[in-house]
Amino acid sequence: MTSPNILFFGDNHGHFRHIIAAVERERPDAIVLLGDVQAQQPLEVELAPILGKTVIRFIPGNHDTDGDFDFRHLFESKLAGANLDGCVEDVAGVRIAGLGGVFRGKIWIPPEAPNFDSYESWLKATKPRHGESPVIHETQARTHRSTIFWDTYCRLWDQRADVLVTHEAPSVHPHGFEAIDDLAKAMGVQATFHGHHHDSLNYRSEWDRIGFKAYGVGFCGITDLDGGVVRPGDFDERRAGN
Repeated sequence: MTSPNILFFGDNHGHFRHIIAAVERERPDAIVLLGDVQAQQPLEVELAPILGKTVIRFIPGNHDTDGDFDFRHLFESKLAGANLDGCVEDVAGVRIAGLGGVFRGKIWIPPEAPNFDSYESWLKATKPRHGESPVIHETQARTHRSTIFWDTYCRLWDQRADVLVTHEAPSVHPHGFEAIDDLAKAMGVQATFHGHHHDSLNYRSEWDRIGFKAYGVGFCGITDLDGGVVRPGDFDERRAGN
C-alpha cells in the first residue's frame, strides 16, 4: 500500500505560484502550509486555481499576525476552517496534528513556566487601563493569535497522531525547542515538519536520539510525506553549512 501524496510547504510569505504549480504537477491528495503564509488577498482567492483539486490545510506563523491584512486574509478567509492549529485531523488517511505560531517571551518560552495559560487569560489580565490607547492592546491581541499558549500545547499532548506540523522547530535545529520534541513523543508521531527558519537542515543523525523523524522545510520549499525534497527552499543551499 503506497503512502498518501501529502506535500508540506515552507514559509511562502505571499508567494503562491510554486504552490499552485506543484499541485497541478504532482496532484497531491493534500497540502499543508507550515505558516508565514502572508496572503495578499483572502487565501481562497490566492489558491483559487487549486480549490477542489486537493485538500488544503495550514498552520499560522508569526508573520501571519503582523498586520490586519495578514490576519484577515488568513484567519477570516473562507479557508479559515482549514487551520490545523491545536487540532488533530485525518488528512488523506494520515492523522496530522498542528501547532502553529511561535513561543513569545511575555507568554511562554520553554523550559520556563508559562506566564499565561491561555489566550483568554492573557486578554483578561491585560485589558487597557484608563487612559491607555486601545489600539496598542488590539495590536497585541492580534499578534498573540500566532503565539503558542500552554492550553493549546496541553490539548494536543493528550491526543495521538502520525505527523506533527509546527512553525517552531524541534531541538535538532540550532534555534529549536525540546518542548516540540516532548510533544511529538507524547503524541507518538512518526515525523515532524516545521517552517519558520527558512532552511532545510539534515537532522538524520539525531533521529534516534529524539525518537522521530524531523524535517525542516525551507523558504518556498516543498517536502513530501517521506521527507523527499520536491522543491528545495530558496535559501537551502546557502544555509546548509550553517
